[in-house]
Amino acid sequence: MKINKNLIIIEVPDTLKALQNLAKQVRKSINIPVIALTGSFGKTSQREMIFSVLKQEFKVLTTKGNLNNHIGMPLTLVNYKDEEVVLLELGTNHMGEIAFLRDICRPTITLVTNIGTAHIGNFKTIKNTFKEKMSISKNSKYFLKNVDDNLIKKANVKANIIEYGVKRREITYVKIGNISTYTYNFRGNKYKVSINSDIDYLVNYSVCAFKIGLLLQMNIKNIIKGISLFKPAPSRMERITRGKHIVINDCYNASYETMISGLDYFEKQPVKDKIVILGDILELGLQSSKIHMDIAKYIAKKKFNFDEIHLVGPEMKCVYTYLNKKGFNVRYYKKVEAVSKAVLRGKSAYLKASHGIGLYKLLEKD
Repeated sequence: MKINKNLIIIEVPDTLKALQNLAKQVRKSINIPVIALTGSFGKTSQREMIFSVLKQEFKVLTTKGNLNNHIGMPLTLVNYKDEEVVLLELGTNHMGEIAFLRDICRPTITLVTNIGTAHIGNFKTIKNTFKEKMSISKNSKYFLKNVDDNLIKKANVKANIIEYGVKRREITYVKIGNISTYTYNFRGNKYKVSINSDIDYLVNYSVCAFKIGLLLQMNIKNIIKGISLFKPAPSRMERITRGKHIVINDCYNASYETMISGLDYFEKQPVKDKIVILGDILELGLQSSKIHMDIAKYIAKKKFNFDEIHLVGPEMKCVYTYLNKKGFNVRYYKKVEAVSKAVLRGKSAYLKASHGIGLYKLLEKD
């Protein structure tokens, strides 16, 4: 056995606490902008949009993948080298977790993407979700306030507030298409911004990134370039082209809000042979039955013209029963293993569920 003589091994009573304390010390040693964001959904896409902008001018240390919890976030910080900006995604599924992570990374710039029903089983109420998410802003110098979110726009935050949103006056001529565009009006000048996507909520995310770029005194041309180069993370509204058909892989995670948004998006796609494969939304607690039934009612109300609807997981059984009675071509499976990959052949499909349901297995090569 070869031993690396340059390797330093330190024995500690608790490796997790040691990691977190080390991250705190790293944070104390650096005096650069530290951006931290959280939200009920869209965190990773918003982070990737900001990263795409910042890296046009800065060396950026950012969260990789889904390393946004009490282990992943400290791991990111301890890997600091000589970066000029730190960009962190903070996740939570129980009260107090954001405050704990915030006190480790001590962000100077914070934002909350939105407030929704994700993890409502643990938070119990939207009020608690709001409280948990907004705790990220404590002691930060700047807070980016999303005025497109009805709860966040009313929040009382003790920080320098920078408002952003599609509904603000500086954003005009929004056009959603294969390449979405809008005009950003700043100090008497008009700047055309392009996003390489037809997903409408990315306009909001790009405006946030634009504001952060301005805050860090970036060249506006570089901000616009960064937005145009944005690419979604895998399994988050990821578009896969298969001949004349498309597959929208959106099965990294799920909430009520993101599921109905995805269904609306897929309905508008100009392709034929459409099917959807939906799985359970997890961590909804006592509200699970109601939220899944709300999905069923939404589908029925919108009268989506999908050729087939495939439903996976125990919580989707009520959705199956409801839609079956309404005359939809719907099929039910207890587990993803019961779904044949053949259902995707010759079809355009939208896949959405919590990661634990495993819909991603349908896209894996045999």
